[in-house]
Amino acid sequence: MIKRRIRDKIIGLLLLYFLVALLAIGATLAASWRLEGGAAAINDAGRERMRSYRIAYLLERHVQAPSVELQQDIQQEMSAFELSLLEIAKGNPQRPLFLPKNIELRSRMAHLNRSWQASIKPQIIKILNSSNAADQQIALNNYRPMLEQYVIGINTLVSLIERSNAKATLYLRSLQIVLMLLALLGTVLLVYLFMRMVVRPVTQLREGMQRMTAADFAVRLPVNSQDELGELALGFNRMADELQDLYLTLEQRVEEKTRSIEAKNRELATLDREMVVSEQRNLLAQELHDSIAQSLAFLNIQVQLLQEDFKQARHQEVEQGLLKIREGVQESYDDVRELLVHFRTRMHCTDLLTAISAALEKFTEQTGIKSECNVSGQVSMLPAEQVLQIMHIVQEALSNVRKHAQASLLSVELDCTEHGKIRIRDNGIGFDVRRDAGDSHVGLRIMRERAQRIGAQLTFESSAANGTCICLMLPK
Repeated sequence: MIKRRIRDKIIGLLLLYFLVALLAIGATLAASWRLEGGAAAINDAGRERMRSYRIAYLLERHVQAPSVELQQDIQQEMSAFELSLLEIAKGNPQRPLFLPKNIELRSRMAHLNRSWQASIKPQIIKILNSSNAADQQIALNNYRPMLEQYVIGINTLVSLIERSNAKATLYLRSLQIVLMLLALLGTVLLVYLFMRMVVRPVTQLREGMQRMTAADFAVRLPVNSQDELGELALGFNRMADELQDLYLTLEQRVEEKTRSIEAKNRELATLDREMVVSEQRNLLAQELHDSIAQSLAFLNIQVQLLQEDFKQARHQEVEQGLLKIREGVQESYDDVRELLVHFRTRMHCTDLLTAISAALEKFTEQTGIKSECNVSGQVSMLPAEQVLQIMHIVQEALSNVRKHAQASLLSVELDCTEHGKIRIRDNGIGFDVRRDAGDSHVGLRIMRERAQRIGAQLTFESSAANGTCICLMLPK
């Protein structure tokens, strides 16, 4: 099945909604443009009616008292009348001005043009060119009924345009109502689709994380899509499988070890050893739970932010939030794997140098970062409790180098000359000790607590130029 990203789905829906809205708006603009052109035609037709009356008025004055000025005025009015009549017939998109597409209306306009060219205009010219006052008066008397019929034709034209504009207005109102309905239905449809594609899967993911935080590792999410949210659901289910198997395995191991301790209750030395192992296993189980709970709490916060970004349609923040959630799930998975890989080394190795060497070897195999171990003086045998706590601190330091330092070299120095000291150095990017080495950093706080358990002191030195140095000073 072809995978479709959430972004592509959302963009497709929005583009479809935009195209429908654009078509509806374009239709309303076309209708309003028709109305504007028809209104301009009505205005010019009314002006032609007034101009025809003015020509008749000027002709009457010219017949009564002929003059060159009056004749020029009449000729100017005739030219303006003819140009305006031509513009009404052909239209002018720049104004805009045009006649509606109506056969009867076009036929009426053509009749007005023919009447002007065949009767009105020749009669006006006849009056102007006649030199006899009696002939002029007769021609003027014949012109008046012709003018009245012509004006009636103009009035008929105006009425036809008004009726066409009334239909266009009704059409425009209908389009506006349809556009409102489309906006309402489109919004409801978009909300439904967003709820189904985004909000519901995110809500299911959030509820699953809440149940996982409450140690309900039987929870599983339905995978209903092939997009990023479907991948998140698959990753969540894989993580839940790993955690459930891990917890079942730990419980079985604890039960087996408990039975072994009860069977060897009379052997005090062995009993002490088994009690330490059992205690450390319980501590590791608690540490695993705390680590996963922190990661799930982080993912829960990210899901809440993601849900808010979806509601606000902040698509770029949605992409970033999904990336953070994916990284958080992967980091939780890596932490679980790391604890499983190093579990036996931490439990069974009481030789500090051997344990550190084995940890560095595994670290180099996993990360590709070059590592070395330097020893000064004679390494003494330490109590198992001290070795375990020291190895927890070393492993946490190696984990921080792997995740954050961006280093290419790591060295561990064992100084056994006077006070026992362990220095862990890297050539990475370092961090701000004053800002980031406080109790807000969970890993560093746990390292301090482990040092306090064995009476040791833990210090941090870090800079961008020299990397980071963690120094553990053991008690005498």
